[in-house]
Formats: sequence, structure tokens, C-alpha cells
Amino acid sequence: MTSTPNRLGDLFIQEKERVLGFIRRQMWDISHMDAEDILSEVLFSLFERADLVAEAEHLTAYLYRSIRNRIIDAGRRKPRRSHEAVDIETLVDASPNPESTILRAEFRRSYDEALGALKPKEREVWVATEVHGQSFRELAEASGEPLGTLLARKSRAGAKLRQRLKKFQGGIP
Repeated sequence: MTSTPNRLGDLFIQEKERVLGFIRRQMWDISHMDAEDILSEVLFSLFERADLVAEAEHLTAYLYRSIRNRIIDAGRRKPRRSHEAVDIETLVDASPNPESTILRAEFRRSYDEALGALKPKEREVWVATEVHGQSFRELAEASGEPLGTLLARKSRAGAKLRQRLKKFQGGIP
């Protein structure tokens, strides 16, 4: 009987195109990752656990299930933008004309002032989640704060920012 790494290598050679097609069909909502990246991560993981994989009776099914699990994990971990996030590009025309340049500068100044007016802990949660893309779970673990407390701070921060920046809601004030 051939060794598990050899079985995985043979399976990879035989199934590569089908597996990549499967990944591309499954990952329509996680465009920040490439199909080849997912496949390489899964194969690396399977090679690392060759002793466990050796017990898999249907190696192809095990490979596809591992890929599906990795895609699900990637979807859970991807940075998500809150509906509360303010995106400058959606507020003003991205074309380089004087009006949009002035509006962007005014928005950035107003946004910085609004952030500065937040309580420090509210600002910390807002910046961590919206600017740095940190998840609430990561933030809770790092800070030792309860998840509900962080969610409440973020909600208050978002409400205050929306209030202070409402003149930009329609684009040009």
C-alpha cells in the first residue's frame, strides 16, 4: 500500500482542476481569497496530519470536506464592514474635481473631529473594528471586556458618528 503523502500527491494530480472548479463555485462571497490559496492551505494541513488522513477511507471525500470547511472558516474570518461604517467613496464622487476634493477634505476633518469627540473606550472599539477589521471576539479576548459591553460601545459610537456626520448623508452638504 502506498504512503499517505503519496496518496495525497496522486489525488492532487488527478483532481486538481475539478477541485479548483469546486472551490471557485463555493467561494463566490469570499473574493479576498484565491482558489489556489485555499487548495494549498488544505493540502498543507492534510500533509501535516498525514497520520490522521491515513485513516480516511475515502480520501477524495475527505479532501472535499476539508476544502468546504476551510471555505466556511474563511467566510467567518473575513473582515466585515458594519452597516454603520462610513465610506468616503460612497459619499462623494471619486473623480478628481475641485468640489469632490474639498468635500473629501471637509469630510475627513469632520470625521476626525467626530472620532476625537467620542469617549476613549468607544473610539477604541470603533477604530479596532472598523479601521483595523478586528472581530469583536478578538477584541474581547485581548481586552478582557465582555462581548456585550464592546457591542454597546460600538453601537453608541456609531450613533454619535452618524449624528455628527449626518450633513454628509446625501453626498454634497
